[in-house]
Amino acid sequence: MSRSMSGVILAAAAVWLTAAAAPAQTTTSSETKNFEVLAVDGNQLDVRLPEGTKELSVPDDFRFTVNGQQLSVHQLKAGMKGTATITTRTTLVPVTVTEIKNGTVVVKSSAGIIVRTPEGVKSFSQSDVDKRGVKIVRDGKFVEVAELREGDRLSATIITSLPPKVLTEKEVNASLAAAPAAARSASAGASGSTRSAAPAAAPAATSARAEPAASSGQASSAPARTLPKTASSWPLVALASLLSLAMGLALTVWRRHAVQ
Repeated sequence: MSRSMSGVILAAAAVWLTAAAAPAQTTTSSETKNFEVLAVDGNQLDVRLPEGTKELSVPDDFRFTVNGQQLSVHQLKAGMKGTATITTRTTLVPVTVTEIKNGTVVVKSSAGIIVRTPEGVKSFSQSDVDKRGVKIVRDGKFVEVAELREGDRLSATIITSLPPKVLTEKEVNASLAAAPAAARSASAGASGSTRSAAPAAAPAATSARAEPAASSGQASSAPARTLPKTASSWPLVALASLLSLAMGLALTVWRRHAVQ
């Protein structure tokens, strides 16, 4: 590449960078006009100016010069004549206007939109889209950015503070891969919470079913009480002997009383 060609390319790059990074420029101009007060109503002023009669809304801090005195709008009276110094401030903010005649939405996310056009793939931030006058046409109708979906074909005029970012196909594929991955993680988290809730309820149900079964098993399988193998009938024999002895004594006493 020749030196002259390199110089042209470097100069063009410098101009582009200067235009992209150019700050807002504010210009100020002042003009003194003669006036005559026709009527005053609060901050509303009917006044005759050199270019004709006008009705103005005047702020409280604005001052008129009448006979060398600085007066506010509330001090003016009908018939007064004087001069007014009008200062105009104009702020020029450089913007980039991008016209998309035939584009396809590749990615739609909270960060913005990525649109594939015949001139390349361009990314627009959501903040620029929200704060600028954006006209997006889809199927011949104006739509909002929130209504766009991936795959929509559209034409639009997008005004941004900075030129839109031009993406490569590799960056587009990375964005597409990141979006499904985020969707999968969100769905996995939802299904995981559902599964964790289900096992927590299952043991409770199992224990609830096992509890009645255990109680019924205790009632049906409780063994009948029997004497241990070491027990014998001698206590019964002793008890019978005591009863017989008591009955004999009772009969003896009864007979003695009967003989007497």
